[in-house]
Amino acid sequence: MVRGFGSQSYADVVYGCVTADPRDTVLLVVGDFNCSGEDIKRNGAARTVCWRRTERVLLAYEQVRAYELPATEGKHGDPRWPGFASRYGFDPGCRVLGGEDP
Repeated sequence: MVRGFGSQSYADVVYGCVTADPRDTVLLVVGDFNCSGEDIKRNGAARTVCWRRTERVLLAYEQVRAYELPATEGKHGDPRWPGFASRYGFDPGCRVLGGEDP
């Protein structure tokens, strides 16, 4: 279990443990609907390259809209924000996710 982005040394330990186990492996990523949470799956899979498949379980954009969840503030200074904002139609200059902007 890792909170956020793990170090490369930790990724190397995970790789060693996973490749030593003969069973099929699945990287399960649980996260929030934000730019960092979305990127953790790509980052973890790319740094360990030992998973049969990866699955992401998180709050999705469609759920935020469908359940009219309240807006939350994104992480200031996250370099992933502009791409994330563009993918989901957010204003790249605004850091609010979820419902209507305050």
